Amino acid sequence: MRALFNVLLITLAMHLAATAMRFTATLDAIASGASAFWVGAMLACISLGPMFFAVSAGRWLDRSGPTSPLLTARIGMILAGLSVIALPAKTYGMASLFAAALLTGFAFMLTNVVIQRLTGDVSTPKTRRFAFTALSLTTASSNLAAPVVAGYVIEHVSYAAVYSAAVVMPILLSLAMLTPGMKAILGSAKSRQPKETTKKGKAKDFFLDPPMRAVLIASVMISVAWEVGNLLIPIYADSVGLTPSQIGWVLGSFATATFVVRFLTPFLLKVILEWHMIVMSLLLAAVALSVMPLTTSPYALMAAAFVLGLGLGASLPNMMSLVYLFAPPDRIGEALGLRIMCLNGGKSAFPVLAGLLGTYIGAGATLWVLALFTAGGFGYALTSARTVLTRMRTLRADKDKD
Repeated sequence: MRALFNVLLITLAMHLAATAMRFTATLDAIASGASAFWVGAMLACISLGPMFFAVSAGRWLDRSGPTSPLLTARIGMILAGLSVIALPAKTYGMASLFAAALLTGFAFMLTNVVIQRLTGDVSTPKTRRFAFTALSLTTASSNLAAPVVAGYVIEHVSYAAVYSAAVVMPILLSLAMLTPGMKAILGSAKSRQPKETTKKGKAKDFFLDPPMRAVLIASVMISVAWEVGNLLIPIYADSVGLTPSQIGWVLGSFATATFVVRFLTPFLLKVILEWHMIVMSLLLAAVALSVMPLTTSPYALMAAAFVLGLGLGASLPNMMSLVYLFAPPDRIGEALGLRIMCLNGGKSAFPVLAGLLGTYIGAGATLWVLALFTAGGFGYALTSARTVLTRMRTLRADKDKD
């Protein structure tokens, strides 16, 4: 439990910094007069680094351990914050926001690969689902706190104040990582790296495996709904006259729901399986997204965002648990990196497309398009259920025998 707590501390610090950067950069771009297309393009930059380097990052982690990737992640986040502090968007244009988005995405990708691997490593097969749920609760807490606090700081102080906090968080984390407990976790994780591994396959091998392919495709669909929704919701809310703090509360309502559903996940998993929850996630998300454009009330939008969070929030711990379960032991980091690469491939393309579409038909209508896409994801997950559930039961039966 102490080792898991330290992993969650790393997660919280880096996730708070990245979430605050993403939310603040979105509002900063809107306040600077950027169109929906350019806001979408900027947010897509967050996914460029992970899209091209996530698999390599996973192999780097499998090969060398977590210390170097985590150090690189902290440096990247610090540079992201400094770039927008030194070159404010209202004065120098959006170039610094694009640079910050690239650096934030790269830093967050490295952090995610490491913490997801560490979470699985510090747990046992019996406690692994609990550990991944605890990880997802930590990210949900960050998703709840960061937009709400950042919204008020923007209103009453400045954008630069939020960017400064995003610089300070990884610096404080660096100091915390000098403690014996943190050093012990990173050192033991490195000692578990295989000295000699079996012959490595190619990343496409994971796509050739039907259950893993289903998990990866469903991950992308859920991620697109999450990322594009978090792009369109602030734009739509701003277009109907909500203030930054009200927009923060709408996104905070989404984050609250993710926290609630992840808190309940261990209890839900006693009666249903992970894939069942993923199917239900996509259905709830499709319903919530279809309702949002029908209202301009901040309270109604908060309610719809809460339902959206209940759906999408249940997916993360279950996806991570299944990837860890299905991957070969000496390729877990690579499998996690491939999942992150797939997610960010969708995040790179779809925010730009959604931003372009939103420019012509409006954010509200684009939310309906996203609802149709998510409904398609629900249909796919439903038809893939038998393949995934059969593999899950087989692997867990084998582990119980061992």
